[in-house]
Amino acid sequence: MHPTEPSTPTRGGTMTFTNVGAPGWWPRRIDRASGDPACTYKDGTDTWGGHCCMKEQHTTSTTLAPFDEEMTLIMKAIRLKQLAIYQPGADASSWSMISSWDAKSGHGSNLVVTEGQMTSSDFTGDLTKKDCVNYFMQEASFACGDGKDYYCPSDPGINHLGWSGSKLIVFLGSMTFDDAGVSKCDGGGQGHAGPWVAFVASELIRDGGRKWNGLCNCYSKTGSVGDGCGEINVFEVVLDNNQYSNREFMSTGVRSYQAGHVGGNVCGEGCDRDAFADDVEVVDACAKKAYTSGPEIEVGGDAEGCPVWRRPIGDRYFMILLDEKQREIQVAVIHPEKIPAAAAEMLPLLPGALSRNAIDALLSMRLPE
Repeated sequence: MHPTEPSTPTRGGTMTFTNVGAPGWWPRRIDRASGDPACTYKDGTDTWGGHCCMKEQHTTSTTLAPFDEEMTLIMKAIRLKQLAIYQPGADASSWSMISSWDAKSGHGSNLVVTEGQMTSSDFTGDLTKKDCVNYFMQEASFACGDGKDYYCPSDPGINHLGWSGSKLIVFLGSMTFDDAGVSKCDGGGQGHAGPWVAFVASELIRDGGRKWNGLCNCYSKTGSVGDGCGEINVFEVVLDNNQYSNREFMSTGVRSYQAGHVGGNVCGEGCDRDAFADDVEVVDACAKKAYTSGPEIEVGGDAEGCPVWRRPIGDRYFMILLDEKQREIQVAVIHPEKIPAAAAEMLPLLPGALSRNAIDALLSMRLPE
């Protein structure tokens, strides 16, 4: 167990996305020559004038799709202490720890972390000094083949496998730091101090070699709606110097071809964290009140209010669970001193395996209770 930063114990919070997954398609970049008949979606140029060939990538899956595809974890401006990633094996009654990292040793298992061109599982965990985007993947390289069916950039740092199918990501970390202490990724001047944790389609970060390839990517079919290959802004503090920005709140949003942009509410400049009790994690940005039970958001359906998070002070366990069986995405924030019974098999020990009953218990949480 790790020593944690002292803070007021909270009742925790969850946001539960239901009805996740549907047949459909997204644009996929492939490496084919101009004029190739496989370029069914686009045969033109990318953002930097190079050739862009894209096809329609169809799926008939109804269980999490497109989030059952390979996904990569992204973090920025957070102080990480522990990370564990679980997936079910051949025996669906048990989920095993597939990848992990611990600040005590500074080493990871089946994990690579890429910042710039440096790729290693050995890092300090403190991502608050620079506003660099850090990519977390498995050690195994992605098999690019000849590129005719899948595009791979000349960037070995991100040509690693993500995690496909059902998956559970849980980490202990803190978003408490001095904004002024964050420099730009290249070290020059004040950086963007907004914490960001995302779980995105691995092909999205490959489409432009980690740069935003606005004219050639799988993110969207219709401009900026996000109705493409799948991106989850798990926790995002919006700091864009506009009316939507507020460093004291976090947003969670799910984007894919199934229903475009789901969730992603903000509590902008009119919100005051001190208007809520100290033990509150999740609040309704529209009604300006705390939830008494964790809200549910149905993909393609209704949502219970406009849920956002108060930015935590001190350490928390942060979790995102994507489950094919229940077709749900469960996002949770849990205080280390107030672990709910439903999470007791997982926290605080982060064992090497979890039972299916433990997964179902995590999915059942509606914090606060």
